[in-house]
Amino acid sequence: MSATPEPTPSGILPLMAQGAALHARGRLDEAAAIYREILEGSPRDFDATQLLGVIALQQGHYETALRLIGAAIAISPHDVASLVNLGVSYLGAGQPASAYEWFAVALILQPGSPSTLLNAGTALQRLGRHREAVPLLRQAFELEPTSYEGAFTLGVSELAAGNALAAIDAFESATLTNPAAAAAWHQLGAAHAANGDPTQADACLEQAARLPPAADSVSTTIADAALRRPAASLICQAAYVLLANGLSEPAIERLRRALELEPENLTARMVLALAPLKSIYDQATEIMPSRMAFSRAIAELAIWYGERAGNIKEPWKALGVVQPFSLAYQPFNNRELLTSYGELCVAWMAKMPIDSRNVAQATASAPSGRATRERIRLGIASPHIGEHSVWNAITKGWVQHLDRSKFDLHLFQLSPNSDSQTQYARSVATSVEDRPTNVEEWAGAIRASDLDVLIYPSVGMDPLTQQLAALRLAPLQATTWGHPETTGFATMDLYLSAELLEPPDAADNYSERLVRLPNLGVYVEPLAPPAAPLDLAALGLPDDEPLLLCPGTPFKYSPMFDDVWVKIAQGLRKRIFGKSRGRLVFFRSRVAAMDRALEARLRAVFAHHGTDFDAQVSIIPTLSRPRYFTLMRRSALLLDTLGFSGFNTAIQGIECGLPVLAFEGEFMRGRLASCLLRRLDLPGLVAKTPEQFIDMAIDLARSPDKRKTQRDAIERRKEILFHDLSSVRALEERLSEEVAALGGRRTGPLQHGHGI
Repeated sequence: MSATPEPTPSGILPLMAQGAALHARGRLDEAAAIYREILEGSPRDFDATQLLGVIALQQGHYETALRLIGAAIAISPHDVASLVNLGVSYLGAGQPASAYEWFAVALILQPGSPSTLLNAGTALQRLGRHREAVPLLRQAFELEPTSYEGAFTLGVSELAAGNALAAIDAFESATLTNPAAAAAWHQLGAAHAANGDPTQADACLEQAARLPPAADSVSTTIADAALRRPAASLICQAAYVLLANGLSEPAIERLRRALELEPENLTARMVLALAPLKSIYDQATEIMPSRMAFSRAIAELAIWYGERAGNIKEPWKALGVVQPFSLAYQPFNNRELLTSYGELCVAWMAKMPIDSRNVAQATASAPSGRATRERIRLGIASPHIGEHSVWNAITKGWVQHLDRSKFDLHLFQLSPNSDSQTQYARSVATSVEDRPTNVEEWAGAIRASDLDVLIYPSVGMDPLTQQLAALRLAPLQATTWGHPETTGFATMDLYLSAELLEPPDAADNYSERLVRLPNLGVYVEPLAPPAAPLDLAALGLPDDEPLLLCPGTPFKYSPMFDDVWVKIAQGLRKRIFGKSRGRLVFFRSRVAAMDRALEARLRAVFAHHGTDFDAQVSIIPTLSRPRYFTLMRRSALLLDTLGFSGFNTAIQGIECGLPVLAFEGEFMRGRLASCLLRRLDLPGLVAKTPEQFIDMAIDLARSPDKRKTQRDAIERRKEILFHDLSSVRALEERLSEEVAALGGRRTGPLQHGHGI
């Protein structure tokens, strides 16, 4: 995990502040113009996209609101407010069934929101599903008992559901809140009539007649729910949002419902096959069954597709919406599972036609006189050519230091994001392409660049890279550990790793040919952020006990190792008076649902062991990089994650002189931190078993002298990790050998979809 948020391109913050100020004052057209200006320079800016959608919603342009807010959710599926706004837009557009889908998702992610409960109940009410609406509306009313709208809406559904006494109570609350509301008095009279009390009914109706009619009473029109049900595609989109938030069970329910409506929906079938692989597991016993379920589902999907291939149009569009990302966070060999998955990916992508004739002159061709047949044409395709952990750890060193007398470097920025690092890349590369907008255009652009070698720094982290990597777009294709797992793709030839990262028998873990580059395998530089003040008390952290940082993202914490954190916490307690000798510090992520799931699981484990979670654990917000570095310098120890290690977090800790306790796992992804300590010749900070990890963490936390010894050694040796060009030179040599083995530059066209 990086404790640093995604960067915001320079110049956007002042514009956004100006737009937000105009928006708050009701000057909607002026605010919209500013948001559009932001999107011209940064097309995937979440705030500008969703706020432009909110303005469309406020102005009653519901179709525009649906398009813009839907695009914002695609950028950030964790923003609950956008989900609610999308539902409100569907309500405004007269599609209550679709509205309810999104309100239901929002309630899963953020239970107990009064406004969302009210909206969800209103959508059901408009569908005539009053008995289902009542519990939601009742909960909303109990949370906000002085809300006129909440009381009135609850009364409407209670009355329609045949609950006259409950309706009377609700409408009486509405009239107390707003005595001038004619609609509430009218409905209260109807409720008394339904309860068999004509006198009270007549009095209420007379009161209603003395008041001006309400301009916006709640509609009780009963729609035909069967005719107003949302399309399968919308139900699938709701499922994807749930999966992005680590919520598999409700997502699976929606995917099955979508397939009942549209059995030939290949995307839904692929996502349903992947859905058992949860981002956050409640128990370790769930992991193996989920792996077996995934294996069976992929095999069944392959058979299903084989029987219907002629009827499925554009199968490649079913890839990448959801990926088997979470397999890497399970400490098992995934080659067999990912190869089965990869065979489907490659077969479906091979159906996509690639026409590079119209883009050959418009894309990544090198400037005249700069590229010659004597140099290897090397392409790097990534959505992270800019400030990002993959760029900092891997790609930047290549872009900086590949020998330009041997290589022409062509970069493909697969996302529209741009920052100072992107601009730096433009200044040193032979070319940078960022214009295509879909997979077909990107495949054509990369094919037209006539590469010898194409490298993907990460495969498995975003849809577009997943699709492109399953194509044959260059005679030699490679990936590396931006996502530290084999691809399973026959189109991927090399896996670029490192001597210190891999165990002796590591070749068996990859479908690609494994390349062990020297040392760390990468060229990295210190980040050296500016100093920033930090108030520990404001974060709820003590300043009189050792802080043990646990900076992994939630999905890095497998339930297989939950006992480790409890036992460390227990070891940090003094027997006399129970005073703490240290505190575990976890960090909140951008995905609140995953944060809640991890915290609930850890609290349950601590309670099971009779250990006070709050006395030993703090969970703090994500910090800016300067503040995070300040925290590391004031902390006692950084604790690695077990099973899936952290390279960036560990090297940042070492840069700060902070002792990092690494756990050396069985696979490369479990050795990203230990390789750094091995390189520094600090085996006293590398644990090989969970028990050893626990003992070493407690010992270091209790012993300031031992920590000082390790800190001094880190300060003396840490420069060994930085500015190491040996891996870049070795990469150049290996790529040159591979290209030569292919017979130099090819003379014929590439065979689409075929491996080497």
